[in-house]
Amino acid sequence: MAILENPNSPSQPKAGVYGWYAQKDGQESIAIYVGKAGEKKCLLPTGTLFRAIGELHRVPFTSNEQQSLYSSLDTNFIVGTALRYFEARGFVCVWKHIDDDPKQEKYWVGKQKPILQDLKTADIKPEFRMRRNEVGYWKARKTDSGVAEAEKCVFSALDAATAGLKTLGM
Repeated sequence: MAILENPNSPSQPKAGVYGWYAQKDGQESIAIYVGKAGEKKCLLPTGTLFRAIGELHRVPFTSNEQQSLYSSLDTNFIVGTALRYFEARGFVCVWKHIDDDPKQEKYWVGKQKPILQDLKTADIKPEFRMRRNEVGYWKARKTDSGVAEAEKCVFSALDAATAGLKTLGM
């Protein structure tokens, strides 16, 4: 079960930067993902906590536009699946609001080096997107078996990405 470390400090909805971390038995935390919220002005602003909840629920599964020539998994699904991956290995996953300025996302990605992201762009690394060069591939798999397929793919990419981490105890 994930922990939301400071959901009311600052009061939400609050723009800014947040992070997801895996913690285990007093070992150094593993940064999983650093994200931002509230950079764009909108009628009903969302905050960092809103983003965390979407990631916990892994919604949406995929977010490709209809005209897209490829299909890939959505960031929320990837982050939520990474949380499940670490929890299945005995970690506690913790969310924290870490900065009130969404423009600081790249700074925090560079500083914390989250496992899911490219350190220069802050984008999810391609190996976690599960990009398929088939229109609607993942949309057509919004089924229990399709979600299981996607989860297995992300878990496999996480196995490769974490192979050298001593804190995993593997």
